[in-house]
Amino acid sequence: FCICNMMSFKLALAVLLCEAVRSGWSLAKDNTDATSQSAREARRTAAAADVDDANLPDRPLQLVRPDPMHHQHLELVPENVKRLHHVNKAVAVVAVVGKFHSGKSFLLNQLMGKQEGFGVGPTVRPKTMGIWMWGKPLEIVLPSGNPLSVIFLDTEGFAASNISESYDAKIFSVAALLSSYLIYNSVKIIDQADIDYLELLSKRTQLFALRSQVTKSQWFDQFNHDLLKFPPLLWVVEDFVQMTEGEETAVEWLRRIMETNSREDNKHGVNLLGMFDKVDCVTLFLPATTKTLLQDLSKAREEDLTPEYRQERDQLLSRLKKGLVPKEKNGKSITGGELATLLEILVTAANEGSLANIPGRWETFISRLRVGALEDCITYYESNMEVLLKKHNHGAINESELREWHQASKENATQLLSRLLLGLDQVNNTFAELRSVADEKFESTRDLNEKKIHIACNSAQKKIEVEAEEEAQLCVLPMKTSQLNEMYKSIQKKALARYKEEVGFLEGNGAYRRHSEQLKTGLEYVFKAITLKNKQALEAILNAAIETAVEKFREAAMNHNGVPRTTADMKSIIGRVRVEAEKVFADKAASVEGESLYTPFQGHLTTKLAHEEELCKKENLDLIRAACKTIAGDLVTRCLHNTGPSKMVLPLNETELRKRLAQEEKYAIKEYSEVQAEFSDTSAYKEGKHELEERLTAIWKQREEENYEAYIREVDVPLNTAKKLIMLSADKYDTEFSVTQYMKDVCLLNLDEGKAKDWQRSLKITIVEKFIRDSDDLQKMIDSKSGWWSAIKGFFQWLASLLS
Repeated sequence: FCICNMMSFKLALAVLLCEAVRSGWSLAKDNTDATSQSAREARRTAAAADVDDANLPDRPLQLVRPDPMHHQHLELVPENVKRLHHVNKAVAVVAVVGKFHSGKSFLLNQLMGKQEGFGVGPTVRPKTMGIWMWGKPLEIVLPSGNPLSVIFLDTEGFAASNISESYDAKIFSVAALLSSYLIYNSVKIIDQADIDYLELLSKRTQLFALRSQVTKSQWFDQFNHDLLKFPPLLWVVEDFVQMTEGEETAVEWLRRIMETNSREDNKHGVNLLGMFDKVDCVTLFLPATTKTLLQDLSKAREEDLTPEYRQERDQLLSRLKKGLVPKEKNGKSITGGELATLLEILVTAANEGSLANIPGRWETFISRLRVGALEDCITYYESNMEVLLKKHNHGAINESELREWHQASKENATQLLSRLLLGLDQVNNTFAELRSVADEKFESTRDLNEKKIHIACNSAQKKIEVEAEEEAQLCVLPMKTSQLNEMYKSIQKKALARYKEEVGFLEGNGAYRRHSEQLKTGLEYVFKAITLKNKQALEAILNAAIETAVEKFREAAMNHNGVPRTTADMKSIIGRVRVEAEKVFADKAASVEGESLYTPFQGHLTTKLAHEEELCKKENLDLIRAACKTIAGDLVTRCLHNTGPSKMVLPLNETELRKRLAQEEKYAIKEYSEVQAEFSDTSAYKEGKHELEERLTAIWKQREEENYEAYIREVDVPLNTAKKLIMLSADKYDTEFSVTQYMKDVCLLNLDEGKAKDWQRSLKITIVEKFIRDSDDLQKMIDSKSGWWSAIKGFFQWLASLLS
């Protein structure tokens, strides 16, 4: 297994080189060449066959599929296996095995003579899963005169990614033991690693263990171990374009490699030549030479296939038919029903784990062969075509001239072949092959010429685009849009004229027209780029004009001396400055006037000027607010002085006090209004006046408080005497209301004597309440009477006082 893994590693590198081409192989068309001997034979045998299997559709049918969960076991497709029972004649099975994407399905389609046959994967993912059969067998007549139903099997390719090695062994084992003829398909070459892979694959299938697991009851009344022998092996090397050594044939080449053992530790004395009773080898030339067809051969018609390939394919088909024999049991041919039973036995045994793991990936390469007079005439044709190519320095050629030269060269080559084959019979097929090869080579030359035409047109297009762009770069920006459009039209006209001058001889070709349109598109891109730069340059002018105009507005509207302006002055100044700023913008952006950008930028200027105007107004309003605040502050200071101790001795009668305070407030408000009269329509004026009124109100409250305190000082002795009396008798009262009322009564009684005797009662009540509120001892006494019971009782005491 280590040897297998090492071989797989080397082969993986080869896989990467060929998968890109092989992955695109698809279905190929039926061979319709009337001169092909094998095709005539196929039609004769088909006509002779007695086809009575109407229940077998003419399409691929999957007999065995991988389990959907793990892709490790095989599952029968019952509805399709049952269809085998409709094949009542003797059957022969032709199975094709090999690496995935090696062209097995395409080869089978060619052997069946069908263009639309087994599916061919156009991507690197494997297409065929499990084992498929062509639903309608190929009916032929053996040389003995007996009819034979040939069933073609297509198998899932080996060494696909994410597929277990034991699964490959199961596919190989079932296909090999089911076959009458086993075809191993490879590509380009046969190397030792390829041989080792197939040899290991064959040895590790453990066919003897498989035989031992199959019971007699599973195969009618008697199990025939001959059914489990290896069939003849036919090695098909596709895409073979090389030559073997000396006079060595393909079979000799294969046998020589099979007889060479590359594994030093091989303990088995049996190789492929010993396991297979018969080993044969054929090579097939490339079916096509263009990349398009190789990627998807389903698009290739019979005439698109190379003559070498068709010839070797027909030889392979003839050899295959001669070697076909019915699948037998005990010397008797089996039918489709017995084949279905054998398939079920093999799949069941394969799933029981009797097969060994198979090593990793492998790939092969093949060579090519050229012969005889046909090769000479092809060389002659190629030489004639070379004359035309040299005439044009192997550059692009007008398609009409190329086709006319091809027709003349092909006719000359045909005449040469006629002279070379003079006197020979049955040479019509050779003439057809020559014409086919010449047409194919012409198609290759034409494809190459198309590429040269594309390169020539593309080169001219790119060069002229660069020249046009360089010319456009020389223009001085910014410029008027109308001038830029005229310049573009001039550059475009000259560029298209230069393009026609350089490649005009290719004018009838599609590439010429395509690149002409691409040139126009490229010139449009150049114009769009220049237009964008021009737009940016115009925008730069407009932005600079806006900045200059805004700066002019800001400078002219600025208040340099810090003196606030009236609303009328501000309106006049801003109106004048705005006109000046707009004129500056118009002068600076005169070169852009008339462009589509001009109006939007004018609107942008208007927005910016409006913003600057708001800033100027705000700045002026701040100056007015500061002035109003200063005046208000001065007036407050004056009022404080006029109502202070030096001007007004306390206590004063409340009426007299309020009269003097009201007079001071009146004078202050009046003076504020007169001084700031020119700003009376502003919010700052109103704010300043409101602030002045609030500050004066605070002063008046302060003076009234000071007046009460002066009164209290006047009656300090009688109030303190009342406090002592209260402290002695307060315990008699149990509620906040009663004790507070008692305190007021005692204080008022004491004030009715002395200086306060003639004071107004309301003044005396106010003085008493303030005295009680400011005395901590009295407040503690009141707080000591608090509580929910005191509150309830006090409430009723209060009601009683109201009633009394």
